Amino acid sequence: MNENTAQTDYRVNTRDSNNISIEIKCCGQHIGEIRFKDGQSKICPRCGMVHNLRIEHNHFHISQNKPE
Repeated sequence: MNENTAQTDYRVNTRDSNNISIEIKCCGQHIGEIRFKDGQSKICPRCGMVHNLRIEHNHFHISQNKPE
């Protein structure tokens, strides 16, 4: 898959081997950035999809939820 054609994409930004933020692309457009902190989220203004970050002991999850 070409990153330029992906409709949804996440880019994890690091500094000195630490995750510092995640940039979010949804509906083919950059919608913003969230800090690497548990519970952060970003809503796509175009489709309403909520992109969530959940940090656990030794890993993290990025999930999508679309409110009804």
